Amino acid sequence: MLRAWQEQCLSQAVTSYKRQPQFLVLASPGAGKTLLAAHIAKALINSGDIDYVVCFSPSRIVSQSIEGTFEKTLKRKFNGRLGAIGVSRTYHSLSNAAELINDLAATRVLVIFDEIHHCAGNGESPANTWGLQLLSTIQHLATYTLSLTGTPWRTDTLPISFAKYSDPEGNIICDYSYDLVDA
Repeated sequence: MLRAWQEQCLSQAVTSYKRQPQFLVLASPGAGKTLLAAHIAKALINSGDIDYVVCFSPSRIVSQSIEGTFEKTLKRKFNGRLGAIGVSRTYHSLSNAAELINDLAATRVLVIFDEIHHCAGNGESPANTWGLQLLSTIQHLATYTLSLTGTPWRTDTLPISFAKYSDPEGNIICDYSYDLVDA
């Protein structure tokens, strides 16, 4: 069962994907971003909009947790093997992702970026290794992207990959926000 904010965000994301391929969610730590992401994926699978889901996260332990949540929600294997509906990988694995990238080119895929603030760069400014990989390959292959963060900034002030910023303030523009005040 989803919380009220998750239900609202799910509805907004599915509607938004009819107009744009990217969606950015800011939600406070522990709010349930992973469960939300699994339900967004489920809605897109059930509507026939995607065939496969790829999740990236900053660590192996988080990646394993994502795999478990998605398997439980989607009631399908989420280990990237034959018959699976998706895979959960670390950002570090992007440096050796040639096989995955080839697979993405052949299917309609939702790519989910957990803690997207770990990825820097927007094509105009410098990018870190993970941000560069996302910008140079993944963004062109994904049917849809879902970026999740509880921290919508970087201490090095580089722009977060896939984020939109306001002018002239330069504040991040989230498609849906459930911050600490809301929580």
